[in-house]
Amino acid sequence: MMLLLFSCTCGGVSNEFFLLPNEQRDAEFQKYDLETHYKIYICGQKREPPMLGLASPLAREGGRIVPFLKAKLESADDDSTVEDIVYVFAEMNVRGTYDLAADKSLMEELRLKVSRVKDPAWQNMIEKNLPEIQEKSPTTSKP
Repeated sequence: MMLLLFSCTCGGVSNEFFLLPNEQRDAEFQKYDLETHYKIYICGQKREPPMLGLASPLAREGGRIVPFLKAKLESADDDSTVEDIVYVFAEMNVRGTYDLAADKSLMEELRLKVSRVKDPAWQNMIEKNLPEIQEKSPTTSKP
């Protein structure tokens, strides 16, 4: 039974990765390219409990990965993936690595994609991130 657990993958990433101690997992994570980071992040969000900490390394990249994440958002076809991507964008904003509120086309794409979320509960949860992004924007925040 344990052998089966280690041989399973999510997006090509071994489940063994997710069982590593935090420091070792973080060190391993840094060895991968952006596409693999994204796959690991999405897989980590499907676990119980979700591995929200995997959003931080992506969010630290800021504007460098915005086009990549925007393309992933545009092609996302399930509610949970939309939520996961919005969460990374919100984390970028909180960390100050990218000013989402100033990126009008991205904010419009976020609103559009969120409006198309099928599950009302998911949509409500995701919609709550949008005003927080606007309020916590590095350019609109009050000291």
